[in-house]
Order: sequence, then structure tokens, then C-alpha cells
Amino acid sequence: MTMKYIFVYVMSSSLLLISCASQPGNAQAPEPEFRVTVDDPANQVNLQNQDHSMAIDITSPSGIGSATFELESGSMPETIVLQLHLGGLEEIRVSSAQTTIAASVASTGSFEVKNQRLIQSGTESVLTPAHPWWMKIRVVSDETTPTVPLQQGYFELEIPKGFITETGNSFEIQWVDFYR
Repeated sequence: MTMKYIFVYVMSSSLLLISCASQPGNAQAPEPEFRVTVDDPANQVNLQNQDHSMAIDITSPSGIGSATFELESGSMPETIVLQLHLGGLEEIRVSSAQTTIAASVASTGSFEVKNQRLIQSGTESVLTPAHPWWMKIRVVSDETTPTVPLQQGYFELEIPKGFITETGNSFEIQWVDFYR
């Protein structure tokens, strides 16, 4: 080997090592990209990713609908929060191939969660707030005392981490503001 060849080899190797070392050890994976399919073109779904969490903002003029989310790249977020712009929340279902979580919110009073159910392998069980698959649900509104139908604001739901972990690469959300 010639001295010139050794010098070029050492310099190239050094530059490669320096460029690898300059990448932070905690470099973030690319944000997830989803293909979203809605049942009605009037239903609007907007996704916002930030620091391993995703907000799904849904506006549904008819109050009844569904959306399917298929992960196309990246990895599932650690946290998923739904923001449903509806007049009420008679029922919400979040489903994967293995599991469905269903919940309803009272249409009177303080929007209490009436019930939540977990459906797995054809077996349905009632969830309590202490259960790790319980969805946290609250009303977000500028009104001092929001009433049904909700005029300002939205229903905010946090999907349980266990559901996100086991969902694989796709899930579906179905909603009904009031049964008609």
C-alpha cells in the first residue's frame, strides 16, 4: 500500500466515524404516517404528531361515523388522544383486530361516563376506572357549564396504552352522538 492510499483510507474512516458520532443517541424515529379512511366524506379527521403522541381531531356534522387508521410508516405513537367534535357521545368504539373498547357518556348532568366495556375473543366485560384499559373521557369547553347538545368544545378521550401496544398497524374508531 502506498502512503497516499493509507492516508485517504484513514481520513475516510475518520470522517465516517465523526459523522456517525455527531448523530444524537436519542435521535427520534420518524413520525408515524397513517392512511385514514372515513365512511362519509363530510367527516373530517386531522392528525397532529408531537413527541411520540398523536392527537386525532374528528369533526362529524351528522354525528355518526367511523374512521379506519392504517400505519404506513414509522411506529405507533405511545399516546393517542381523540378530540371528538360532537353534540353528545352516546357511544364510542375503538377497535383493533383483537379488541374493542366501547364507552358511553351521559347526555344529562355532568357528562358522566355511563359505562365502558372491553370485548376480546367474543367475551364482553365491564371496565372500571381502576382497569388499565379504561379510557379517560372528559368534556373540553369554554362554557362554564356545558350542556347537551354540546355547542362549544369537544369530547377528549385518551386511548389506553395497552390497546395501542397490541393494536398492530391498524385500528378503527366508530362514534354516535345520539341514537336516533
